[in-house]
Amino acid sequence: MTTNEMMTDTSAESAPDAAAEQTTAGLSTTPPKSFLIADCGSVNTTVALFDAAADSYRLVARVSVPTTAIEPWSNIHLGIQEAVAQIADITGRILMNQRGDLIRPARISGTGVDAFAAVISAAPPLDTILVGLFEKVSLASARRALNSAYTRELDAFSLADTRSESEQIGSIVRHQPDLIFVAGGANGGAEERLLQLIDTIQIGALALSDVKRPRVLFAGNIAVRERIRTTLGENIHLHVAENVRPSLESENLADAGQIVNELYEALKIKSLPGIQDISEWSGFPLQPTAQALADITTYFAALQNGRVIAVDLGASNVTFVEAAPEKRTRLCVQSDIGMGQPIANILDKKPLADILRWLPSPMEAEQARDFIHNKALYPHTIPVTEPELRLEQAIAREALRDSVTEMHASWENGQATTPLNLLLIGGKTLTAAPRPSQSLLLLLDVLQPTGIFAAAMDVYGVLPALGALAAYEPLAAVQSLEGGALLDLGWVVAPIGKGHPGQPALHIVMESEDSQRLEVEVEYGTIETLPLAAGQSAKVTLRPSRRFDVGFGPGKEKQVTIHGGAVGLVIDARGRPFNLPADDEARQALLRQWLWGVGG
Repeated sequence: MTTNEMMTDTSAESAPDAAAEQTTAGLSTTPPKSFLIADCGSVNTTVALFDAAADSYRLVARVSVPTTAIEPWSNIHLGIQEAVAQIADITGRILMNQRGDLIRPARISGTGVDAFAAVISAAPPLDTILVGLFEKVSLASARRALNSAYTRELDAFSLADTRSESEQIGSIVRHQPDLIFVAGGANGGAEERLLQLIDTIQIGALALSDVKRPRVLFAGNIAVRERIRTTLGENIHLHVAENVRPSLESENLADAGQIVNELYEALKIKSLPGIQDISEWSGFPLQPTAQALADITTYFAALQNGRVIAVDLGASNVTFVEAAPEKRTRLCVQSDIGMGQPIANILDKKPLADILRWLPSPMEAEQARDFIHNKALYPHTIPVTEPELRLEQAIAREALRDSVTEMHASWENGQATTPLNLLLIGGKTLTAAPRPSQSLLLLLDVLQPTGIFAAAMDVYGVLPALGALAAYEPLAAVQSLEGGALLDLGWVVAPIGKGHPGQPALHIVMESEDSQRLEVEVEYGTIETLPLAAGQSAKVTLRPSRRFDVGFGPGKEKQVTIHGGAVGLVIDARGRPFNLPADDEARQALLRQWLWGVGG
């Protein structure tokens, strides 16, 4: 439901009685039936109303407004109030009293709402300095633990660091980090060199005032914990986690990752202007958006009984989640890249030529650079021409590719080609594309997944909200999803195999419910779409050529039942991995062909 639907004039409606307006929590012992959930991002704040209708929970309305955490508002609560006021206009339902307070719980008359919750990503990242012994061992594990929260790495100290102790101390004083994350030494392993680094940290931290002094998280050799406590003393706040690398062959990130998330909430979320008003509205703890997305992705993995990947391309960060039954959910947040203010960082990470190679038509480098810097200055702006749209999507490809590089180490077997069951797509750059097939193609280009899987898009921006809701009212989250909170895109078949362009890769027979039969031969190096509307289902027989595998062995035939969606059935026979031609004209022609192949 959009903000333009169900518009109702409430100007003539009388204000509720003062006694009935009181915002209270816990006046009723009955389970909550209506929920308002806010997702506060760095650029936009989305508020969604879920309510029980005809014995089933549904997404009733959602509104997106600018986030008001920064100047000129400097009060994140104001944006939520504006969104709630717009939802009240849409639904004709009085949700706040005359003072602007949320009415809780809902009254018999329909006024108010039973519960409110919020997920937050508007806070700045946790600035961190990493300290460890070896780059590819302890520091690598520490980075993966940091990737589970909104963090930004400012510097790293290790045995390979050639700087003097005074230079490292100067780095701590200059950067004034929120956190110094110390890892290193297998349990029972090296001690003395690690303790030398602790001495450096102690001097650097004490050189800062009490207000600026960083927290220290130690997740290394358990044998030196007490000596570290003694060295740092009472004037430096020390947090201790399980060793992230207890041995060279094993890794344990959960405990350290949880503490990093708790520090983000304590140091960043709770310091947002206006956050206290949000806390008073909420009957539930405030939660980082990325963690809420991880929770709902874990639910989908259990529902699908298979591997699920969620991608959220936000204004200030990129979030990847990988979940599978009976395995630890892996969360990767990259906070130095996004499609808003940090978009200019892509120029520090990637040559501009890497972005321009994804354009289906030529563009001058200076024009592309100007677009990127203008977007960084005005993150609310959107593309107004087709070349600008293609450029923004090209930037998104490279931003996501950079994040995938970070994520690879966490994926099972270190590969992005492991088959999956469901791809979840979020983030306004992707969900607001003129055609959903454009965003699906973008993700296929970046992730290059394999197998037979479904794809869905979070067009209303409510997935993290549902993740927060699921923790307290699972039935509401399940029924809201079943009620159409996500846009089903359809299915993708992506075989593994190598061949020559023009060589048959896959023979497909699709028989839909209305007895229509479609038979197609898909050539290697191409991507094609077979139409299958939302609400329809079809039996699909897949007959891969001898050298191609759809997940059941080379050349093995398989029949599956699939359901339609906004895109249909996409057959991606471009190979894994695929490479773009070096020649400009050939590459641009191929990109146009791929766009046409998915109807983009």
